[in-house]
Amino acid sequence: MKWVVRVYALISDGDGHYLVLEEEFRGAKIVKFPGGGVEPEEGLKEALIRELREELAAEVASVRHFYTTDFFQRSYYHDSARLLSVYYEVKLKQEPLPYSPRLRLFWLPPAFLNMTFPVDRYVSRLLRKVLHGVHIQSESASEGHSVYPLPLGGAPMPHE
Repeated sequence: MKWVVRVYALISDGDGHYLVLEEEFRGAKIVKFPGGGVEPEEGLKEALIRELREELAAEVASVRHFYTTDFFQRSYYHDSARLLSVYYEVKLKQEPLPYSPRLRLFWLPPAFLNMTFPVDRYVSRLLRKVLHGVHIQSESASEGHSVYPLPLGGAPMPHE
């Protein structure tokens, strides 16, 4: 099975709010953390820096690893692939700006993050724990995760 590798930024405003993006992708609105796919010849941090330039017109001041997917997640966009997502805590050198009028930026506390993708939802729960002073360690995320959760209409949701 092929791997799809994606990198995401957890950007805090310092008051417990995190930057999320709402955008249209392949005909559907998605809410996600900033970031995206790793190109074949890129390292993880290199890909993250490129993605933040593309999505937010912003330069990175610092990057620190937060979480790497430790459970099986099938890629929705690539039928025969599994997903590996890596999340970094990121500080930017300037305020983020959306790259497109179809992209909306929101600063939200973890309790109000309504993320599209299951791994983003899991990371949102980890952020809530961290904000409440709970030490997180690698734990199985299989609890409460399904490979293809269904929205109210019954159609599969995108997963990465």
